[in-house]
Formats: sequence, structure tokens, C-alpha cells
Amino acid sequence: MAVKTCTALAAAVLLTLGGSAAPGPTPALPPPRIGVGAGVLVDATTGQVLWAQHAYRQMDPASTTKIMTAYLVIRAGGLERTVAVSRRAAGTPGSRMHLAANDRYTLMDLLRGLLLPSGNDAAVALAEAESGSVPAFVAEMNRAARALGAYQTHFVNPHGLTERGHYSSAYDLALIARAALGLPVFQHLVSTPEDRVTELRRGARRVLHNSNRLLETFPAVDGVKTGTTDAAGPCLVASATRHGTQLIAVVLHAPHRWQAAARLLRWGFAAWHRVTWLTPGRPVAHVAVTGGARGAVAVIPRSPLSTLVPHGAVDAARFVTTSAAPLAAPVRRGAVVGRVTVVVNGTPVGSRILVAAASVERRWPARPLPWPWPVFGR
Repeated sequence: MAVKTCTALAAAVLLTLGGSAAPGPTPALPPPRIGVGAGVLVDATTGQVLWAQHAYRQMDPASTTKIMTAYLVIRAGGLERTVAVSRRAAGTPGSRMHLAANDRYTLMDLLRGLLLPSGNDAAVALAEAESGSVPAFVAEMNRAARALGAYQTHFVNPHGLTERGHYSSAYDLALIARAALGLPVFQHLVSTPEDRVTELRRGARRVLHNSNRLLETFPAVDGVKTGTTDAAGPCLVASATRHGTQLIAVVLHAPHRWQAAARLLRWGFAAWHRVTWLTPGRPVAHVAVTGGARGAVAVIPRSPLSTLVPHGAVDAARFVTTSAAPLAAPVRRGAVVGRVTVVVNGTPVGSRILVAAASVERRWPARPLPWPWPVFGR
């Protein structure tokens, strides 16, 4: 996937109050047809949705739930802390790390057991270690989901075993995965095919294997999490990175999850490329200034903007700016003066705040000579 910088502003800058809302850019290469109950493909950097199918439908997430569990534990820190495994954690059914009551592990090793073999026992042990009880930890999970904008999500447990009221959506799982992938520890763990853990009471070491087969079969894949229950069917949240661009594919109730996720990721890299539209320091327009020492000031974006666009779509792009033109002097460097929106094929793909690139002082009228004028010489 190539990375491009739009240097000619893609089109003339238009001073207007808005842009049209038409269907988004359509790739020349159509997306693959895959048999899934729900799915989505997003850009991990921006959250931009590239493909979606029933992406907001509430579904049973199975063990993809553990993405949120790991996110909260890693964000809290102190991963070298040692915890004792409770009887409740050790007795959790389903996929297991094979913990025994009174075993002692670091939080980091329990995270390995959570994310590689998808240990339900590790999920309960982590929840109890972080919040004192599973219900308290689940409450934290739901607060975090709302904070991330995952409004079609409600958790009842930290592992994903089927329970009434426990659900998420493909889009929400992509949001949660995107946040978790921003944590280097999480990114490292979910990209690891196998790792070792140590039970500290006995000093016993063993190897854990990752349940994500794509780590072995798709060279660009670097995560994230599998999930399977009778109710949810096979599920997968997968990420892959090429040329600095990371994509996240979510497939739920997907009988052929490995093939479905791989086809989505391959299509994403083949059909889309990244364009840098706005760069701080590069002027977008010049805005008139009344009463100033200069008649205009350059305006620049306060932060960069890059998005993925279909191949060939850059030629159909334009910039739409809104500003308080003309500005009245004095204008201070860095003052907010408007907003610029990038429109591709009639659809806004992103916007940024515009600020003044320089200060413009007020123009003062010339002072007249005193009267009567002094007479010099004779």
C-alpha cells in the first residue's frame, strides 16, 4: 500500500459553508463476498470504515471479549505484580490456561494465558486481581466501552462465555481492538505465536501457543483475538500491517473465519492507499485581514490529516474551508480562524481546525506633522 502526500491541494480551495453528502469513495476493486453474520474492516490509525456488513448488529462476541479485559489490565499497569489464583478462577470452564487454585503468576503471565490460548481461567484471575471481584471488573469493562464509543456493547463477564445480556457488535469490537492495539504490550502479546509462562510457587515453566492461526499463515498479520462458542460460532478479530498501514478485520459468526478475515485484509491493502491531505505548517489558503499591516494571512491546519482512499480517487478530491473571512486585525499566530474539510467524490473524509500561520498587527494611521510647521533657515 503506497503512502502519498497531496501537495497541490487536490483542487482549488473553496470558501463555502459546507460540503455535499454523497456516497463515499468506491474502490475500483470490489470487496470480496464472504459468508459472515457480521463484519467490518477499518483503518487502525484513523478508525475509517472501509467495508461493513451488519457492523452495528448486537452479536455474541465469545472470547473476543478478552480484548477489553486485556486493555483494562494493561492500562492499569503494574504487570510484574504477583497474584494468587482463586478456586473460582481455576474452576472456570471452557478454554483454559490450566491454572490451579493457589498458583502464583505475574499479571504479565496471566495476560499471556488470556490472549494466547484464550484462557477463561486467566480472565477471571485477572478480573479478581484488578478489581477485587468479577462484577466490579465487569462494571469497569462497561464504563470503558462507553468511553470508547462502543454503544452496542454490554459485558456480563470478562471471558466471553455465553450469558444473557452479554453482547457486542463488529464495529464496537473494532473500536476496542483499535484502542488496545495502541498499547505496545497488547500489540506485542497478540502478535506472538508462542510464549513461556512461569508458575512462581513451584518454578514450573511451560509454553503457551496462540490460537490465532493467521499468525502462521498470513505474513502481515499481527493480531488480534479468536473466539468460539456454540452460540457465537467462530469469530475473529484480525489485524495486519503493510507499509506502515494497519487494518483491523472483524468477522462474527463466520464458519470460515480464517479465509474471510484474510480475504478482507488482502482486499483492503489492494484496493486502498493512504493519502496525507493536510500537514501542519503547509498553508491551505490565505484569508483577508481588514485593518492590518498586511492585507492577508496564511492559514494552516493545527494537526495533520491522512486517510485511506481508493486508487484513482485523489483526482476527485477538493478542500472546503469555513472561516471568519475577512479577519479583523490584530490576528495572533496560532489563533483559530476556521476549519477545512477534505471532500472525496462528494463525501467528507475528514476535517481539521485552521489557525493563523503568522501574526498580523493593526495598521495605525500616519501621524500628521504639527501645525504650524517649523521654519528652518531664513
